[in-house]
Order: sequence, then structure tokens, then C-alpha cells
Amino acid sequence: MKKEFVSLLLLSSIFVVAPTAFVLTYAVPYSGIGGSKENGSSYGSIASIQQMKEVNSPSWILSGHWTTNLINKTKTDFNQTDPAKFDATVTMIMLSGSARHQHQISNFSLTDMNTENDTKTYSGLATITMKKGLVTNVPIEIKIINNNVVSIWFDPTKVEKHFGDSPIYGTVYTNKDLESKGSIGTTR
Repeated sequence: MKKEFVSLLLLSSIFVVAPTAFVLTYAVPYSGIGGSKENGSSYGSIASIQQMKEVNSPSWILSGHWTTNLINKTKTDFNQTDPAKFDATVTMIMLSGSARHQHQISNFSLTDMNTENDTKTYSGLATITMKKGLVTNVPIEIKIINNNVVSIWFDPTKVEKHFGDSPIYGTVYTNKDLESKGSIGTTR
């Protein structure tokens, strides 16, 4: 019971701290759904706990930020001069506070997209920085759920199951999130 409480407490704090840290450091004024800027980019945070099957309990805290131009577009909106983009920085730390390291996701290439109910799914290939170097052409699936949640899944076999078998979760910033960047620690 105590272990589940600690895991829940850690996860809850991630969803408060990670978005706040991103907003304070990276945000600029935005407009539109998902923190869209005039150039069509959307932003969000990564706040997830990954469980490794061999441990059978939460193992890693993941935090970071992402940006994309995928939201609210169709596949035909992208071309050679305006390609689909998804970039992210993911920091991983063991629950013990050790083994802190970072991964970059870049060079996204869109292969397919579909919408079902309130979930938009973008499939493609990406480059991920790993301890041994760059891993290219990693199958990736990005889901935007109800314009509020992002789910990022990598083919585990391409990254030596480094992120586990489950998706990495985060949030999509709204205008309100981005507008409140200066209000932390102030009273109204």
C-alpha cells in the first residue's frame, strides 16, 4: 500500500512540476487549440512513469517537453518545404533519484494519420538519441487525445525496450496554461 501511495504521489508531482517548469522557461504568447502559435506549432509537457516488465513496478520518472506542427492538420497539409514535425526532449530518472539521463526525439517523418472519436493518431519514423548513439528510423506513434493528452509510443524492439512497453504520456498546453506562465508564486 505504501509503495502505491509513493508512486501516486510522485506521478502527481510530475504533472504539476513538469508543465510549470516548461511554461516558465519555454513559453511565449500563443493562440489557438493546443497552444498553437501563428506558425501552427503546438507544445506540451511530458510527465510519465514507466514500468519495466522485469521489475513489475514503476521504475522511471519521465519529464520533458515536446513541440509539433501536426495538430489540426491533414496529411495533405505537409510537403517537402513544410514537412510534418515532432520534436521532444525526455529526461529519465530512476525512482531512487539515480541514473538521470536525457533523450532527444527528432527527424520525424509522417507515414500515416487517422482520427477515431477524440483521438488523432500520427504514425511515422523518428531519430532517438540513446546511450550508444543515434537510432534512426524508429517507428513512433503519437496520439493526441481530446486535444489535452499526448501519448508517445516507440517500437520497443528498436530501442532495446529502454522506455518499456507502454506509451509515454504528457499534456498538450492550452492558451490558459501558456498565459499563466508568470502567475506562479503570486497571489491575485
